[in-house]
Amino acid sequence: MKITRFHAILPVVVFGLALSAPAADDVRHVSHRVPVVGDSNEMAAERPAVLSSARRPDSVDPAANPWQLLATLPGAVIHDISFATPQIGYAAAELGQVWKTTNGGASWTEIMNLGFPYYWYGVQASGANDVVISGFNDSNFEGMIRFSHDGGQTWTSDIVLTTNGWGDRIRYVNLQDGLEMDQLNLSAANAAHYTTDGGATATDWTAVVPDPNGGWFGDQFSLLSNQHARASGITYCTSLNLGANWSCGPSIDSVFDGPTFFLNDTFGWVGGGEISPNVEGWVHRTTDGGATWSARTLDIGWPIREIYFLTPNIGWAVGGNYSSGVGGMYFSKDGGQIWSLDATTGAEMKSCDSKRHGDHVQVWCGGFDLVNNSFNGVIYSVQGTLP
Repeated sequence: MKITRFHAILPVVVFGLALSAPAADDVRHVSHRVPVVGDSNEMAAERPAVLSSARRPDSVDPAANPWQLLATLPGAVIHDISFATPQIGYAAAELGQVWKTTNGGASWTEIMNLGFPYYWYGVQASGANDVVISGFNDSNFEGMIRFSHDGGQTWTSDIVLTTNGWGDRIRYVNLQDGLEMDQLNLSAANAAHYTTDGGATATDWTAVVPDPNGGWFGDQFSLLSNQHARASGITYCTSLNLGANWSCGPSIDSVFDGPTFFLNDTFGWVGGGEISPNVEGWVHRTTDGGATWSARTLDIGWPIREIYFLTPNIGWAVGGNYSSGVGGMYFSKDGGQIWSLDATTGAEMKSCDSKRHGDHVQVWCGGFDLVNNSFNGVIYSVQGTLP
């Protein structure tokens, strides 16, 4: 399958980890800093120095899909988006912000603004009214979630999953089975939380450590309907039972990974990137469920933060670096073997989602930029046809 045509529509604390004592010639590779607003923590690792070849900036492909900037959300540092229907969607952002659209992303309303110390890094909508958000309290290392069952008009109180770490994204495969991954944990290398009964209370969640010898994972992890999960960062980890048990090994890339996306148990991709000592991003692909991986099929001048495929062939790798004003979307129509620059946004793109209606599909990607010392969320979208 391939898309036949797209149409446009209207002070730092260090938490980096290394798997072993660094060699004398190792350098510190920094993936990103969390949070963006406020005192930040480096997600990094000691790795051998990698020479970054000088790159000519890519030009947008003449046959690129016509992405359109739908909306700019003032003051929003967006980390995740989720659409319940082609019209209703949500965006989770730092400083306790949740935004909602009811017209396909053309306009957005801020439905929550808690301010510091709340930071929302995950959101998933299920149906027109049910939505869950995940994140952390920056004042006390509580990772938590909240639910709304009326489209974001009212929310539960904090459901605290951890008191010694920071929550990241959350994903459900149905109304009962969900998985939340932490960004960091103060008492273990990493942590995850899973539920099999909806997770309405803190006692409905079970905490696990995917890799005691690992470290942080990227924001994006994969959770399939059969409960198979994959996450990658310092190490690459797989679970066949919703995150209850994990098997882990070295990262796919020699530096580290970040976003992880599996379309099914056969086709998968991991990406990554760093902002120091180089500003660089990369993608690897597998066609055998992760038994073997390609070398870098994409190696560019800004980090990859999200991977999103519609079919085994059609997909995007998106990302950027807000501090240097670079970012956008790369497109592949052959499963990630060859990539072309689809759009430049000047923003750090963080999350994508899509909705299909018949043979048509709409894709949204959200992120944020920094212009004149002000952060703004951005929502881009494109429509296409899948024969």
